Amino acid sequence: MKHLVTVIAAGMLSCSLLAVVPTTAVAAEGDSSRSEKRVKRVQTMREQVFKRLDTARELADEQKYQEALEELQDLSDMRRNSYEKAMTYNMFAYVYFNQENYVDAIGAYEKLVAIDEIPESLEQNTLYSLAKLHLVQEDYKKALGPLNRWFGLVDKPSAEAHVLRAQIYFQLDQYKKALPDIKFAIADVKADGKKPRENWLMLERAIYYQNRDYPNLARCLQDLATLYPKGQYWVQLAAVYSELGKPMKELSTLETAYDKGLLQKENELVNLAQALLSQEVPYKAARVIEKGLKEEKIEATARNLSLLGDAWMLAKEYDKAIVVMAKAAKASGEGDDYFKLAQIHTERQEWKQALSNVNQALKDDELKNAHSARILKGLVMFNMDNLDGAEKVFAAVKASDPDDKVANQWLSYIKSEKQRRAYMAEVR
Repeated sequence: MKHLVTVIAAGMLSCSLLAVVPTTAVAAEGDSSRSEKRVKRVQTMREQVFKRLDTARELADEQKYQEALEELQDLSDMRRNSYEKAMTYNMFAYVYFNQENYVDAIGAYEKLVAIDEIPESLEQNTLYSLAKLHLVQEDYKKALGPLNRWFGLVDKPSAEAHVLRAQIYFQLDQYKKALPDIKFAIADVKADGKKPRENWLMLERAIYYQNRDYPNLARCLQDLATLYPKGQYWVQLAAVYSELGKPMKELSTLETAYDKGLLQKENELVNLAQALLSQEVPYKAARVIEKGLKEEKIEATARNLSLLGDAWMLAKEYDKAIVVMAKAAKASGEGDDYFKLAQIHTERQEWKQALSNVNQALKDDELKNAHSARILKGLVMFNMDNLDGAEKVFAAVKASDPDDKVANQWLSYIKSEKQRRAYMAEVR
């Protein structure tokens, strides 16, 4: 779980908001785009009101905002019908928006939608813009109200609108409510033979992750990795397979990404090497690290060198393992690395070097494999024909753990070997 949190969080969704576009055009009388669900009787706009609104718009476009607002304020003092009032508020919002004064733009829009008799198309546009303005202000709760009202007015909400609402629910930590909207949007564009936008799939990914729905998270990441091939998506997919207990799928995913040249970061390459080692493919693991070091994508730290040494050792490439592990031990000074070096020398029956390194390892009070190191030292000394020294080492192990089977077996064997040698000496 910790590894999964790390890789997912590294590419966690940035919910970008759709552009806020205020309504600026003056709607015509009896707009034919109104939904058939409701029929509203719309009043007409007088020419003098239209001209003043158009003047305010021109002033705003010339960035003469104060003059535009004064024009609109004068217009507000006139006697107007509901439609003319609505269009006045709409123009107020337009001017405020261009000033990046989103608070007053929101206020103007709220006054607009509070009017009863306005064209439904204007109401729809205003509610949608109002929702997005609240999003700009990061006021997600207030954004949800007008957006849900907008959904109730339109016959076929667009995929983009569903994504917008999914973003709001996501920001409100209502992940289960966010899921149907993002799924609809993705399915809608797929039905048209188009590929979903990357940020839509990223939102779906984040929702599945928050819902701890790892099977669907894997499917979503498969889409991302296929449609938008980036190393991070392959790495995240591999991490999900690890969480699902599918190590072979984890490995095959990382290998595919590596073969495609998509793994470029150190942690990605090291993760692949570790996955290869866990599935007993040490030679390829060593080659991955070695190539990464050569291309300077992997830093030659003690930890990375130690991992490379492990890989060469498990691949029984002892000549290479010794060189690398010696560098790792020198760089880290840690007993664990000296112990590994001692193990390699033991495999090669290089007893003197093995003893030197295991002694160095045992000087480290934080040695993780101290027990194994003492056993190895006894074995090395026995093979150096130092039976007394080996016996002393195994006796010390037994003293710390009287039930240690390995120490007891070695002590019995050394005793019998000494007796055998004594007998052979008498015979001669």
